[in-house]
Amino acid sequence: MPTNLAYAFQAVTDAPHWTTIAAFWASVVLVGIAVTATTINYIILRSQLDPHVIVHATGDERRPSLIILVIENIGKRIARDITFLANAQIPARAFGFEDAPVPEPMTTGPLVTGIKALAPGDRRVITWGQYHGLMKGLREGQITITARYRSAPVLFLHEEWHETECPIDVRSFAATDASDSNWDRKAAENLKDIARHLQRLVEGRAELHVRVVAAQDDASD
Repeated sequence: MPTNLAYAFQAVTDAPHWTTIAAFWASVVLVGIAVTATTINYIILRSQLDPHVIVHATGDERRPSLIILVIENIGKRIARDITFLANAQIPARAFGFEDAPVPEPMTTGPLVTGIKALAPGDRRVITWGQYHGLMKGLREGQITITARYRSAPVLFLHEEWHETECPIDVRSFAATDASDSNWDRKAAENLKDIARHLQRLVEGRAELHVRVVAAQDDASD
């Protein structure tokens, strides 16, 4: 066999077959899919097991016009060694209306001292103030509080640290309903009024007047 033909034959026999190349790339794609699926499953697992501490402001339904700060763990596991950092001084006891004074900065409470542990669903509630008082104590009525905390290891052998950035906008409470919706207190006050009137009747200090109104028969003859 001529030399040049021998080299050509050797080159053809040494070249990988197209099926081999296809199998190689198919294996690469499968490995990529497996890695991606594992990563997604791990992220889903962490989202279902990690703690998640948030700080938010809401109106106090039992005390009209008051705004409260709520620290809450809405995650699935206990959060430990929770600390808080704000991008500005947090006002405290910011009470008052249009003529409200500038409130003092917060120096006590969980936002200052932190929380050692917060179980799932557990919360801390801070009476923060009223709308006008808080607007006097906050620049542009906004503040961002970042919570930093840790959780026990999941799958890995080291603890995990988490951060949650919580923007709070007091301006959103402008012109909102501040009516008294504490129906339990209103019912208790009404019961006290009834008891007081009954006591006056028993002691003879009041008279009971009963008026009987006959029902009219509107049926035509």
